[in-house]
Amino acid sequence: MSDADTTDRIGVLFALRDEPNLVVRAEELGYESAWAAEGQGKSAFGKLERWAVHTHRIGLATGIVNVFSRTPAAIAQAAATLDAHSAGRAILGLGVAHPGVVEGFHGADFDRPLPRMDEYIELVRRYLCGDPEGFDGEFFSPSRTAFWEAFEPERASIPIYNGALGPANVRLTGQFADGWVPNLYPDSQFEEALTWLADGAARADKDPEEIDVAMYVLTAVDEDPARARRAAAEHVAYYLRDIPGYYDRAAEQAGYEEVVDAVRAAPSLEAGADAVADGLLDRLAVVGTPTEARAQLAHLRDIGVDLPIVRAPAGSDREWVERTLAAFAPSR
Repeated sequence: MSDADTTDRIGVLFALRDEPNLVVRAEELGYESAWAAEGQGKSAFGKLERWAVHTHRIGLATGIVNVFSRTPAAIAQAAATLDAHSAGRAILGLGVAHPGVVEGFHGADFDRPLPRMDEYIELVRRYLCGDPEGFDGEFFSPSRTAFWEAFEPERASIPIYNGALGPANVRLTGQFADGWVPNLYPDSQFEEALTWLADGAARADKDPEEIDVAMYVLTAVDEDPARARRAAAEHVAYYLRDIPGYYDRAAEQAGYEEVVDAVRAAPSLEAGADAVADGLLDRLAVVGTPTEARAQLAHLRDIGVDLPIVRAPAGSDREWVERTLAAFAPSR
């Protein structure tokens, strides 16, 4: 965690970027954590290992790695290694991802994702704490769940966040994970989602206040509001068009089913962006001048987001990313 006051907690998602000097700048500005996406690009752990060499305080988070492409042992090994190399700064962001990545890229079956997530979290924790006993699971049944004695993890427990969207997955997060990190989630649905999180926490006799509510926040900051809105609209259109049956569900539940249909039916990304209604955009993104954007981010804190994790729109150039870092820096 940075030296910033806890009311100023903020992280940054660099998505597919791998530029250590941007991470250094985020650390200098007081950002608490830097998150690395993976998808079908560079390994998130590989990028974070590189960033660890150049930084000293900022948390280093996978955002996210899916639970189909690696065994729980492999994820635990990678997380423990990153934690050791960064002196205890690793954060493990997990997710079930979606068929486009799991089946289309990894060639694995997108089968029973929520029971798999439950088992993954339990097994990763067993490996990290060095439980020598075996485990008889539905998906994995290792005969031992401890590293070699020559490798003692930096910490026996690394924070685990789940990138959940649907009600059952959010409840699972409350029951098993340390934090919740949704993406492109309508603020109008957030109050109800927090009840799902609390329901899950109650299953494990946990205080829901102990669960860190993070959120990837799409931000488009520009002195030209029209340019900012266009960049955000193109980002939303990309997610709704290219990842069907995932991000569209929350938007539909928020009352924007006709907008989602129009975006997906559009003949191009540009036309899809034209179809993104202002109302939906205002539910999903922080958009406008730096002053306007900071006020909108304060609203997200008011509705229950403990850790906003800001990101620039997909495809943004370096100047835009630097402007984003400057706009939301807690040290400003």
